[in-house]
Amino acid sequence: MFADLVGSTTLLEEQGPEAFSDLLRVYHSLCTEATRAQGGTVANYLGDGVISYFGYPRGTEDDPLRAVEAAWAIVQNLKQMSSKSGGCALAARIGIATGRVIIHQKPGDHYGENVVGACLNKAARLQALALENSANVCAATRKLVGKAFEFEDLGQQSLKGFERQEAVYRIKPRRRKGLSRFEALRGERRTPLVGRAEELTMLRKMMAQASDGSGGAAVLVGEPGIGKSRLIDALRQNEAQESVRYLSLQCSPTHQFSSLHPVKDYLDWISGVNADDPPEARRDKLRRLFQSAWQADEEQTAILMDVVASSGPAQEAKADIGILLKRRMAFQILSRKVFSTAMPGRPLFLVFEDVHWIDPTSAEFLENLVRNAPDHAAVVLATTRPEGPFADRLNALGEIVRLDRLSDAEAVELARAAGRTSGLDGKTLQAIVEKSDGVPLFLEEYALMLAESFGTRQATGAAEQRNIPLTLGGLVQNKLDRLNPHAQKVARIGAAVGRVFDTQLVMKLSDLGKDAFDKALDALETADIAHRDAGIGSRGAGSFKHALVRDAVYASLSTAERRRLHGTVADAMLSEEDGRRMAAEVLAKHLLEAGRNGESAEWRLAAAMAAAGEGSAAEALAHITQGLAAIESLPDAPERDRLELRLRAIEGPTLMVTRGPGSPAFGAAQARALTLLRGQDNPDNLVPVIYNAALHAWACGRLADADATTDEIFDILEAEPSDGAFLAAHTMRGLVAWHRGDNAAAFAHLSATVDRYDPELHRDFYTRFLKEFGVFGSFYLGLTHTVMGETEAGARFARSALEIAKLVKRPHAYGFGLLANFVTAILRGDVPTAARYSEEGLEFAGRQGFPEMAAMSLVCQGWVKVRRGETEAGIRQMEEGAGLWAMTGFENWQAFFATLLSDAYVAVGRLDDAGVLLDRHDERVARFDEAQFEPPLARSRAMLLSARGDTEGAARNLRFAEECARRHKAAIWVGG
Repeated sequence: MFADLVGSTTLLEEQGPEAFSDLLRVYHSLCTEATRAQGGTVANYLGDGVISYFGYPRGTEDDPLRAVEAAWAIVQNLKQMSSKSGGCALAARIGIATGRVIIHQKPGDHYGENVVGACLNKAARLQALALENSANVCAATRKLVGKAFEFEDLGQQSLKGFERQEAVYRIKPRRRKGLSRFEALRGERRTPLVGRAEELTMLRKMMAQASDGSGGAAVLVGEPGIGKSRLIDALRQNEAQESVRYLSLQCSPTHQFSSLHPVKDYLDWISGVNADDPPEARRDKLRRLFQSAWQADEEQTAILMDVVASSGPAQEAKADIGILLKRRMAFQILSRKVFSTAMPGRPLFLVFEDVHWIDPTSAEFLENLVRNAPDHAAVVLATTRPEGPFADRLNALGEIVRLDRLSDAEAVELARAAGRTSGLDGKTLQAIVEKSDGVPLFLEEYALMLAESFGTRQATGAAEQRNIPLTLGGLVQNKLDRLNPHAQKVARIGAAVGRVFDTQLVMKLSDLGKDAFDKALDALETADIAHRDAGIGSRGAGSFKHALVRDAVYASLSTAERRRLHGTVADAMLSEEDGRRMAAEVLAKHLLEAGRNGESAEWRLAAAMAAAGEGSAAEALAHITQGLAAIESLPDAPERDRLELRLRAIEGPTLMVTRGPGSPAFGAAQARALTLLRGQDNPDNLVPVIYNAALHAWACGRLADADATTDEIFDILEAEPSDGAFLAAHTMRGLVAWHRGDNAAAFAHLSATVDRYDPELHRDFYTRFLKEFGVFGSFYLGLTHTVMGETEAGARFARSALEIAKLVKRPHAYGFGLLANFVTAILRGDVPTAARYSEEGLEFAGRQGFPEMAAMSLVCQGWVKVRRGETEAGIRQMEEGAGLWAMTGFENWQAFFATLLSDAYVAVGRLDDAGVLLDRHDERVARFDEAQFEPPLARSRAMLLSARGDTEGAARNLRFAEECARRHKAAIWVGG
């Protein structure tokens, strides 16, 4: 498509260089937006002209239509802009040509700027013939667009540089409805929609309400082949939906654990990403889409890039924005972009297809769209089989529309319509109805098969009717049997690859020459089994007509043949460049089907690590679960145990992130990992697994277990010194010692951590341990100085923890840096500092989704209110915070919270509540050996007894508190 600004020279003279530059920028932006909206690629800006491609780098069956849609949008938007501005009017001339070209991609050329072909010149010549604010198209484009638009025939025209005259057509002002992908694939074979009148009426009502500005959401539920896509197609074909904007996101069975796969796939498509593009090229194109087409600012672009184009640890957004918050913010940006096209009178129809294959993060995004749809002129429609992640909560996707099988009468009507050219007799129709079991796809395929086989006959015999397959698999097998051996072979190999298959890969595995292979594909297209598709980057692609057709071909293979094919597919993907191009989870699936479970688990581990690197813990955990399932059938052997240990080493941290450090599942995973460790020689991931096992024990208050487990890290450190082992051993020993009240030991070990830690040298340790040792070491060393009475040093190390957190740019570490400052402030009675950092901590933890930090911030905020005289409000906030803390699974610190709350209870006369609270936590301290808080508990008991008039008991508890404090070297608890 060539779009040229009319009268640019005159505009330049009238407006001057600066004003003209602004107008040109507006014009380029308008053309870019219209092109991107239709999935085109803006290849070049030639002064006042814009060259765009449709079908590069990824083609679709309706690229000509997309080009015409874009041209129509440019013309209409220019007219609207000019009529509203009342000033300078802009107009364009547009030419569109369809044909074959060669695009030579050079390094750094992500937009196909180096193109050779008559098509480009023809578009320029058509543009030159166009009137102001009109678009001309060539005959090929006119033919391929079909009835989507009306055209004015301009007759045969002479185009400069072309020997023969060309038929030229002008897009007429009246626009007609577009063709859907479903319609394109079905061609002229669309049968009437039978038995869905009620469902169609309900969906049309929703669309009418959306047109009035009141949106909604619904989910179509039904078994495969029941007609979900056909119903959507019928809704789109409704004459009343002419102005509806349509957007479809497609889930994939091979990407169920790929975070945001349908969203990323769509963004790749509209931004022109080629599957063979290197990561930086993909990021460049996406950034160009977000900034140039979407007009996103730098912060929004950075967030979107981190979520949909993450390159691992390197992140673009601000360091204090964690992945959970990034996703929420990205969802908001994406939702705004999606819904920005929805307006009364021109609603948005957004379809999320096959959500039974949806990944967890996309499911969250879909629910976000569903929740917000009522506030926009939009209908969000999901399709799903009865199984999948939403099986038990379909109402989360809106109004539930269940599609049942057709009745016998409806089945006869559909069968007659599908086989109308064959003259099928009543007996044959009845056989079709009986054997199709009311599934529309089966009905159509049976009828079409018989139409092809017996179309010239007046009737079919009993023997022929008995050959009608009882299942779709039989139907497809019947079609396959009528094909030549080469076509059969290609179909079966393609079925092993998947619903969509790389034709180069299948040709390689088939051992066929190019001519023979192309003929085989032609035969599959003629039989309506598989079709050539848009392509995978620069490679060709094919796809089966329907997922059920692929499944039926696959089912025709013997178990041994399936295993063999999956093995050869995996080997081919792993060879040469294919292994680098193919997704790890796809390789893992083929290897598992090939019976190579160990290799499959290795690739699941690779997929999990990649997902974890992007912050997608849920997807990482799903891959680990698949990997662990894969190795269950492996015989007991050291190799199997080593592989399981590597999987468990990732499973533990992901469980800690997704379910909390006190989670029994996290503990079980670490316990299993430890068992495996102790049965191996020189195991991998030794220190991180032991450390996380100790961390779980520490979080659950099992200080003795944590200390014993830490001994193992010290043993490793002695045998094989390393910074990782050193920091892990001394940090964990320091944490345990501090909670036990052994402040001298805590001081020694935590000082060792802080002295050894180097934020640059040890930066990568976080991905292995999920702990920033410099931050946590400084945090607890600050606590140690504070309880030992060295409050200024304590405050200094707390500030150091926050400074390190800012330097290393880890959100979790930043939260602990805030914690360090307000907890030490509580200990020394510094109300302003505690108020400042806990307020920031509460807001930060809420944004990041860190419940333990939010809980402790609430406790501190409540303490601040009590100290400022707002006792009742402070008590409520401390109670809320303490309750949330207990829910996280943390047992530590609860006794300290109890002392703050008990003192507040006493202040308002709730003496019985204070007594019950102190009794409970006296028992807890004894049970968990958290002796650090024995002195403050005794001091709170003394306050309670004094309020009750028991001066002797109060004095006795104060003496006990001071004795414990001196024994622990905790000067802060002495006196006062």
